[in-house]
Amino acid sequence: MEIMDGIDDENTFLLDDELHSDTDTDISSNYLDYSSDNSCSELSSDEDLSFARIFTEVDVKNPPVPCPRFNFSGIPSVHIQFDDTSDVLEFYETFIDFSLMSKIVEETNKYAKQCIQSSVARQFSKSKFWVETTVEELHVFFALNILQGIVKKPGIDHYWRKRYSTNTPFFSKKVLEKNKHL
Repeated sequence: MEIMDGIDDENTFLLDDELHSDTDTDISSNYLDYSSDNSCSELSSDEDLSFARIFTEVDVKNPPVPCPRFNFSGIPSVHIQFDDTSDVLEFYETFIDFSLMSKIVEETNKYAKQCIQSSVARQFSKSKFWVETTVEELHVFFALNILQGIVKKPGIDHYWRKRYSTNTPFFSKKVLEKNKHL
């Protein structure tokens, strides 16, 4: 069986041959749940998802009236004034502000703790040496990712190589430790 083109939600898929089902019993049995993944996640058990999995039965022959559509009346643009003295850093800080970076750091550290606690670390595992990330490190990480879009290398490890003919000094000075970036 093949998975159909459409997806009901991030964890539920309809099978292609079951897409055109006509009966109510067929419709309710068309869903396959792929949420029992053993990877790290914010939620620890299916009990946490019970409130989110409340489905409402819909009468296919008499569907509910859809919500009215409203025409977009705004002018799409960025409403920020930059002048000739504005630089790239000012533009970056307009969109990537401290509160956003703090939230990303908080969630990254929380996710790392969950993964480390839920897995058995091998003898030489990198997770044994995990150190919480900081806002400053995240800014460096973003900068390295932006630079990787400008300075092309055949592989990600090439950015940290120290060979004189192919090195990238900014990366190889270990601005951010290679293993933490990868």
